[in-house]
Amino acid sequence: MQQLAILNTRDIKRIKEQLIRQFGFAPTADYAYLKSEKEKIFIINKDVARIELKNLIIDKTGLYFAEDKGTEIRLSKEGAQLLGREALKKKKPLKNSVTLSSEELRAYFQGRDLQKDLGQENRLVLLQYEKDVFGCARYKEGIILNFLPKIHRGEVIV
Repeated sequence: MQQLAILNTRDIKRIKEQLIRQFGFAPTADYAYLKSEKEKIFIINKDVARIELKNLIIDKTGLYFAEDKGTEIRLSKEGAQLLGREALKKKKPLKNSVTLSSEELRAYFQGRDLQKDLGQENRLVLLQYEKDVFGCARYKEGIILNFLPKIHRGEVIV
């Protein structure tokens, strides 16, 4: 069983500020943020956070939202979708968002890296198809590196 620490207000503020720097938006809903020993960030409803979790035998708690890399926050597939959906609902534009064609989307879901010129700066980018954000990946030297877990890969996407 993994040990999760409930993050304090200062840590949550740092994470949200980093998300705003990277992507121009951070979740505004009132979640409790938990962090594992491996620096993975999970979010849960604040009502659940009030339960004494150490007394329960729980395999997983909350939604895997992101990984804290210190200088950057790498969103999970679900975290990117949550951020994109909330930004769209509030009509906020996202920074570092890359819109993919249906061919690029298909290649990405097959597990391939994508050749795309997004400038010189290496950074994390949100992947978008039409209006939907579906993931987060690293852009480095003209290539979008595929972080999609094998369990989410497939052939029939679009």
